[in-house]
Amino acid sequence: MLRRGNQPGKLAKQLIRRVGDADVALAGAETRPKVLKTLEDAEVQEVRAATRADARALEEQIAELRTEIDARAEKRERKSELMKDKIEQGRLWRSVGIQERIPMMHVPASLRPLVIATIMALDFYVFARALAVVTDVSGPTDPQWWLGGLLGLVVFFAGFALAHAIKARILANSQKQMLKAADSGQLKMPPEIREQLVDSRSSGAALTITALIFIALSLGGMLVRMGGEENPTPGEIILVSLIPLIGVVVELYLHDPTERDDPMPNWRDRRLERKLARAERRLRVVAAQVEARVAKLEKLYRVEEAILDVEQKDMGLRHTTDLVLNGGHIPTVTSNGRVAEVDRDQLEKTIKMARRGV
Repeated sequence: MLRRGNQPGKLAKQLIRRVGDADVALAGAETRPKVLKTLEDAEVQEVRAATRADARALEEQIAELRTEIDARAEKRERKSELMKDKIEQGRLWRSVGIQERIPMMHVPASLRPLVIATIMALDFYVFARALAVVTDVSGPTDPQWWLGGLLGLVVFFAGFALAHAIKARILANSQKQMLKAADSGQLKMPPEIREQLVDSRSSGAALTITALIFIALSLGGMLVRMGGEENPTPGEIILVSLIPLIGVVVELYLHDPTERDDPMPNWRDRRLERKLARAERRLRVVAAQVEARVAKLEKLYRVEEAILDVEQKDMGLRHTTDLVLNGGHIPTVTSNGRVAEVDRDQLEKTIKMARRGV
């Protein structure tokens, strides 16, 4: 086989010296190129087999990633199917201008999570400090500090739910007013849209319960902080009381109850897509490297094949078919002072061996 550093023609000369007997010339000139082709095929297969394990691992990884991506896409489609009526109603109500009748503050989509996270962190810290003052703990190294922070998160989510309940109540009242104005002719609305509109229903009991829970938690946090201070100042009391309310007011203006969109790919979906793209890129690189090595190998063997052909012609070696046409008599080939003569029977045996690929 061709090895790194071999000079052109070395393999061809080895075939002439070590394969058969060039002095006797029983085998036709086509036999050694067949051996050369067999060596080429074997070395190409060796190159491909060396990377087959890596390629198979990448293919399995790609198949697993695609299966997971498809499963998550099907899950989003099922959620979208369950929400399609609400999504369509939100679109219809926005088309008739419902957003102009409810308190709204339009901010960039990327800014809203940042605002919410800031308020969450603020609630966490304030209530953690409040409980730390009461229990006389040093700071984050004590479990009581984290317990106070969790209480702050509970207050935040209670205020979050309260803001949504208030906004739903405002939306329901605005929808009723719009439908009433449209039916009385005070508001122009396309008949085909009016027939599809469905007004929302807001539960007063749910709103009341949510408000009571939020007020109780906020007062509890304030009283805990006041109990830990010997001489609490009015400013501290007002600050502790207003921080949870800030979250309610902010969410009340940022939340849009008519904005119901189809479930979109989240960070995990994007991460899977990136992993899939990297795996596919690595597989293409591996395949390209293998093909480049195979192409280089084939080019080297073409050189050896050409040199072998020249060497055999210089030695007077002929193809088996030419010998048959010559009447079964191989011309004498003089080499190292010897003369080889082969009869017809021996020639026929040689032809059969050549046809069998030996």
